[in-house]
Amino acid sequence: MTTFNKDTYYRDHWVEVEQERVDAYQELFRWRPEMDPLLAPADIREAHIVVDYGCGPGGLSVELARRVGPRGHVHGIDLNAQFIALASQNLSEEGLADCTTFHHVSDDRIPLPDGSVDRLVCKNVLEYVPDVSATIAEFRRVVKPGGKVHILDSDWGMLVVEPLGHEKLAELFAAAEHAYHTPRIGRILYSEMKKAGYTDVAVKILASADTRGRSALVLHNMVNYAKTGGEIDPARADAFYAEIRRAIDEGTFMMILPQFLVTGEV
Repeated sequence: MTTFNKDTYYRDHWVEVEQERVDAYQELFRWRPEMDPLLAPADIREAHIVVDYGCGPGGLSVELARRVGPRGHVHGIDLNAQFIALASQNLSEEGLADCTTFHHVSDDRIPLPDGSVDRLVCKNVLEYVPDVSATIAEFRRVVKPGGKVHILDSDWGMLVVEPLGHEKLAELFAAAEHAYHTPRIGRILYSEMKKAGYTDVAVKILASADTRGRSALVLHNMVNYAKTGGEIDPARADAFYAEIRRAIDEGTFMMILPQFLVTGEV
């Protein structure tokens, strides 16, 4: 693991990912039918060439490859070499290797020619990039005229976690905020897309309540980020997570994190 640098941690903790997180992300990022509304505005069709930007271990890439079929192609892009290897393996096991290519990158440049893809999908990645405007412009570069860019991201300023309440959650997130370069990305996506020259920019906000603890990993990571930064007593951060686990066990837990879906045409 690289030496901790608070100024670059938002990126570093995706370049090198602990095995515990890798194993958990394999399940967390797996595509499920109930997630279909998240992808609907992208209008992915058979034979499309699609970029999955920040593909992780390939959960979304599997669904994209199924939708484009053998006449289409999916390009997965990620900073993490282990994710790229897992994505390739997962797509191969699904019988979809022939219509997918995975690219391990070291910066935010997409290794594809100008105007070469029909769609670009970016799910929960822009909160971690160093320059949102430059990355959105790079998306526009690789998409054909008439193609679409579909961005999904959170807005951590709208996070609800019970039983923590407002004050404890604010304290925890303040200590963990170095793990997110632009944690309130959701609210600025529309204006960023407009400024970058996209047309027909549309916004949807989807919010559902997790009452079963499916998102416990997200909060577990947040607690670890908070402890890494040294701005909270580790025992206090652990106590917050213990509250969350008790609420899950007792059936009183609830987490809501709205997802912004912003789609623009090139």
